[in-house]
Amino acid sequence: MNTQVHTNNQRNPVSAPLENLLLTSMLILTPTSAFATDSYQNKVLFTPSESTLKAEAKGRIMIYDGLESEIVDKAMNQQFDRIDNMMFIRIHHTQDDGEYLVEDDGC
Repeated sequence: MNTQVHTNNQRNPVSAPLENLLLTSMLILTPTSAFATDSYQNKVLFTPSESTLKAEAKGRIMIYDGLESEIVDKAMNQQFDRIDNMMFIRIHHTQDDGEYLVEDDGC
């Protein structure tokens, strides 16, 4: 029984620049998408749309992931009437040395 496959898999020199461009764009866009997610969470948290408020009135819960503890505290103060519809996970707590400690809440 022959379990080995032999292929003549050589890289195409024409596609190499395209592969490099794709890899570079992925590396650039990754931090941008993380910022976009945080921006989206801040928008929903502090300036909810009418549809968001209606959904919350029907019982929708929004899970906010990876926010700094200062933002969570601000939300608790400014959006107190919406607290029942909020869940915060993996909160980033500022340490004395300026680093962040991510709360391990099991989520």
